[in-house]
Amino acid sequence: MSKSSSDASINFTTKKNNDSPPLPKIEIDELLTKLKRSHGLYYKMINLEMWALVETLEQFFPGAWSQFMANRQVSLKQFLQHHKSKTE
Repeated sequence: MSKSSSDASINFTTKKNNDSPPLPKIEIDELLTKLKRSHGLYYKMINLEMWALVETLEQFFPGAWSQFMANRQVSLKQFLQHHKSKTE
């Protein structure tokens, strides 16, 4: 009984592969170019959204962005010192 079920699955997959039309030949370079462009547009969109958030934040809390960046710089220095001492 298990032999017939395995034969059926083999026939099904073989038939499915034989009946499907061949895939169109697409140049890998074209796909890579499209992917790079897509990623580039995605990052530009993120930058635009970030800029809009910062502008809105600055309207409600003047100086908030510069304070955020100052805190970020201090935090980054602390992180790097901690990471450096941890690896030594």
